[in-house]
Amino acid sequence: MTFGQIKCFITVVNEQSFAKAANALFVSQPAVSKSISNMEQEFGFPLMERKYGELRLTPAGAKLYDFFVKMDQSYQEVIDEIRQSMQASAETILIGCPDTWDPAKFYDKIMDHFKENFPSIRLEIEGSRLPDLLGRLQSGALDLIMTYELYRPVQYGFSIQRLTDTGCGILYSKSHYKNVKTLADLNGADFLIFDVDVEKKFGKVVKKICSDWGFTPQIKNFNRFGTALFNMTCGNGVLLYTEWDNIFTNTPYGIVPLPNRVPVNLVYPNMSDKPGIQLVAGELVKLFA
Repeated sequence: MTFGQIKCFITVVNEQSFAKAANALFVSQPAVSKSISNMEQEFGFPLMERKYGELRLTPAGAKLYDFFVKMDQSYQEVIDEIRQSMQASAETILIGCPDTWDPAKFYDKIMDHFKENFPSIRLEIEGSRLPDLLGRLQSGALDLIMTYELYRPVQYGFSIQRLTDTGCGILYSKSHYKNVKTLADLNGADFLIFDVDVEKKFGKVVKKICSDWGFTPQIKNFNRFGTALFNMTCGNGVLLYTEWDNIFTNTPYGIVPLPNRVPVNLVYPNMSDKPGIQLVAGELVKLFA
């Protein structure tokens, strides 16, 4: 049995006619009849029959039809993936991420995956200020970005897919805050964030969590993460952070974990002249799933 015979069988069933199937396949009607006959001889049972002037599948034929349709769809999907990969082979795909992130959380994992499975695709990953990532994506300076939860990309015709979640907590200086065991021990401290979408949203969440411990903190916004981190180190408050942030949580710092998790998302253009973007996006989603 060949793919040609399978395609002929599917076409006959879809057209409900040997003659129409022959026209659709640009072959003669006897060739179509012979193809179906050869399949039936090979299987040892009939696939279809004429009843009351209609072409009907036998129970065995119906089962094989469903199987062949699914197989044909899977075959086409594989061919499309191969063609997409070949088209993307000469491309360099630029991926941006916040420059505050710890590369150990993602860099080697991504690069090793593509070196092993798509060696012809060249990836470049670079860090940028979190507030600037979307603008760089819009201008074409980046092909995809990995970022925290954002709402604006949908307005600009971008696709957003969740890659993973990361834990988060409150970071404090041990030299300035002693014997911290719960959030209640940070009552009176300013809570420092840097002014981007996810931080604004999570600032509200932190207020709600702290209220359960009997206090409402003051939230201080900074334009840069580094400035907020510096102030935390100086004892001028405590810092909201995620596990993907590039912070050495060792002797100088302590952590109060929060019950919430922060989504890490992939954002990329819906339409692009680079076929490799869709391929890379799909692989990243599978890689972090």
